[in-house]
Amino acid sequence: MLVKIISIISSLTLLSRFLGYLRDLLIAKVLGAGLISDCFFIAFKIPNLFRRLFAEGSMNAAFIPVVSGIRKNYGKESADIFFSKIFSLLLVVLFFFLIIIEIFTPIVISIIAPGFIENKFKYSLTIDYSRLTFPFLMFICLTSLIGAYLNTLGKFASMAITPIILNLTLIFTLIILFRNGDQVFISYYLSLSISIAGIIQLIWMIINLKKSNVNFQFTIVNKKPLKLHENKFYKLLAPAIIGNGVYQLNLLIDMILASTLPDGSISYLYYADRVNQLPLGVLGIAISTALLPVLSKYVKMKDKKKSTQTLSNALHFGLIFSIPSFIGIFILSNQIIMFLFFRGEFTLSDVELTSYALIALSLGLPAFIMIKILVIPFFAMEDTKTPLKISLFSIVINLTLNLILIDKYQHVGLAISTSFAAWVNALTLFVVLKSKQVKFERILLSTLFKVIIASLIMGIAINFMLNYFGKDIINLNFFEITNVNLILIIFCAILIYFSSLFMMGIKNFNLRK
Repeated sequence: MLVKIISIISSLTLLSRFLGYLRDLLIAKVLGAGLISDCFFIAFKIPNLFRRLFAEGSMNAAFIPVVSGIRKNYGKESADIFFSKIFSLLLVVLFFFLIIIEIFTPIVISIIAPGFIENKFKYSLTIDYSRLTFPFLMFICLTSLIGAYLNTLGKFASMAITPIILNLTLIFTLIILFRNGDQVFISYYLSLSISIAGIIQLIWMIINLKKSNVNFQFTIVNKKPLKLHENKFYKLLAPAIIGNGVYQLNLLIDMILASTLPDGSISYLYYADRVNQLPLGVLGIAISTALLPVLSKYVKMKDKKKSTQTLSNALHFGLIFSIPSFIGIFILSNQIIMFLFFRGEFTLSDVELTSYALIALSLGLPAFIMIKILVIPFFAMEDTKTPLKISLFSIVINLTLNLILIDKYQHVGLAISTSFAAWVNALTLFVVLKSKQVKFERILLSTLFKVIIASLIMGIAINFMLNYFGKDIINLNFFEITNVNLILIIFCAILIYFSSLFMMGIKNFNLRK
């Protein structure tokens, strides 16, 4: 069951990431990496941050265990009422929050991009773009709540499609405005399209809600048996947002500090993060989204054997894919960035500076994915405070290292700090889980050893192929023979990796003998 759910979510997420790269390719071609792109990415960062904080785990972590308990104890009708109440309150709160944000946008931008204040044009442009993107916050939060409820009903595909809607909307906007040479003009409409995408996403989820026969009605009236569960949801939500979104919060800190660096620094970090997000999004988020409802059910049933087996299976998947992904991105960072973005306004210098940031972020890739998995047992046990404390600790480490490394290493130093803090977070989560008597199957240690060996073999093969084909895989369009070289290297690397695993005895993704 877990494998099936992960496959569905991963497939849709992979499609979304592909469209996301097409979107970013067009953005890089039109805006490049400079003042205008920095303004747009800051404006895009805030709603995108909320999308990742809510849509990629936190709303699920707080809502699913609570509503699952309600359905078990009171039935479907009570679960529908509880969902309606939370949705209605969230809509009211978000509406007034949005109005406040729109009024005080200059203050918000002063906080998240303090380095922009000295340049009045840059500061003013970012404020204008942000006011156009901010409404997306309300739409994505409501969309995520609906998605979390549908997940408890075994409906995972509809929520996984929502990022596809966002990417298609932005791509469609870029295609329409592609021939317009005014970057400021294009960025205005691109910012507006983000909020339009949010409206479309919400309508899509409401349609799926009706198809699932959920009895939804706008209400803010309390029902006494559900009041306790409502309070529990509120107590779980805030810690879950911080605990599950530490990677995004660290990237936000990086953005704040990067605003004080030369023009283009924010763009370099954005493009690097987009590449790093492929395995993180396709694997980490898919596993954590699928794992929570299943693990929560076994925790409620007090079935320790199945809980251990389910968690171990998730970690098994994570190890098999995260470590080789790190090795591949680390070695091929320059070639990947060149292949994806080197065209139009995106120069060779931009390629080099972005690839440095990607190398630094890739160092933390396995940790980023492990965090997504290791927080789930806490959430299943309705403990969001422990991951919160660990996350806050890692954020302090990230900020401290940022301040130490930023002067010498600029934007690359910020990326290094984020990766190091992620490893601290992941290892601490693992140690605390062990102290709480959460068990892991012993075969995981053997899997880790075999995955490392297979990944190293793959890395050596990649280096050999780079030397054979030529290190400078430069592309000016999608049809040059050098692009085929890079694709061939990646294909051969995947084949070599899985062949190595097969020869070492890992012949399937199921831990059961």
